[in-house]
Amino acid sequence: MVLNLAHVTSWRLLALLLSAPFLASEVQAFTPGDVYTSVCVVTGQGPENRTKGFADCLDKVLPRVSGNSRLVDGPVLQAAREYAAEYIEEFSYHDRLAGRPVHDEQGTHDRPFDLTCRFRKQRIDDLLDKLGAGPWLAKRPILEIVLDVRRGDTSYRVTAEANRDLAMRQSFAMASDLSGIDVFFPSEGNLSAGSTTGAIPLRGELDWNETALGWIATWTLNDQHNGVTPHDVTWQVQGVGFDDAFRAALRGAAQILSGNGEPIGTLATVRK
Repeated sequence: MVLNLAHVTSWRLLALLLSAPFLASEVQAFTPGDVYTSVCVVTGQGPENRTKGFADCLDKVLPRVSGNSRLVDGPVLQAAREYAAEYIEEFSYHDRLAGRPVHDEQGTHDRPFDLTCRFRKQRIDDLLDKLGAGPWLAKRPILEIVLDVRRGDTSYRVTAEANRDLAMRQSFAMASDLSGIDVFFPSEGNLSAGSTTGAIPLRGELDWNETALGWIATWTLNDQHNGVTPHDVTWQVQGVGFDDAFRAALRGAAQILSGNGEPIGTLATVRK
């Protein structure tokens, strides 16, 4: 979720998934049950698509609950995917083309739907235990995204208001939901990090690289919340679109803040 602190509102990803535009809603306190829900896209509501959707939602909910994106993908997880329905408390569909008639050449079997699954807390916790992890149920911090973008001769910092940055803010909102961590961007009037009390700056550099055929994204977060000596952790992904760059940002931040070690792609850890 991307927070608009100036207006005390939040961009709720669930609203994005259940309707065409973003809808503003009141900021709500984090509740542990929130992270036991995940969403994926399926083409149709038949048993085959549902089975695949359940497995996809399971893959999404485990790092969302634990903060750990380095879960071992072995026999235990493979078996859980096969019987993913047993982990689900309830599920629902939303037609992504609601209001549009079904064409003759397109039956409902290949019409896209958002499949929302709410998982059984104890079953997920038990599965995480088998995978050597556990739930991250502490109140999650808010991250201030301090992102500098460079492409050719153009460079700028992403802000909360600029129309130029809308696609990036929306993409970050989707990545935010995958991690269960709320984020916001600085306003144009205050582009310095740490402008909001209690927020943790996540600094990023997004550089377009023709050789890499995509963005090189470098992220730095200060870890001072897990009873260890404060230190900066820097990680990087290369040759990606900005959707993948932002997912890597928040997966990495969740990995650090949940106490599950360093992110994939870590370049350096600097003790203060």
